[in-house]
Amino acid sequence: MIVTINNKEFTMRYTVNSLCALEDRAGMPIDRLMDRQFSATRLLLWAGLVEEQPELTVHAAGCLINDCIAAGDSLKDIVDLCAEGLREAGFFGPAESGDPT
Repeated sequence: MIVTINNKEFTMRYTVNSLCALEDRAGMPIDRLMDRQFSATRLLLWAGLVEEQPELTVHAAGCLINDCIAAGDSLKDIVDLCAEGLREAGFFGPAESGDPT
């Protein structure tokens, strides 16, 4: 999915490999990481972007978050964006299609 962060477009795509890289970086499973709000958000954003932007560092993902907060967004806005990407990738069950059947 294409997301706009700080007026720049990125392709967000979560994969098993990107989530494994997240857990490897964190040194813990994702469910335990979620207790660390800032670290979790930074790694979730990085994991969603790194598959299509392999040059993106974890530090740079944190800088993107800083810029978002400075522009008036909240940490929750970033978490919601990541959750949407995870849903679209099928990690929270099937993505909603909008089809009522």
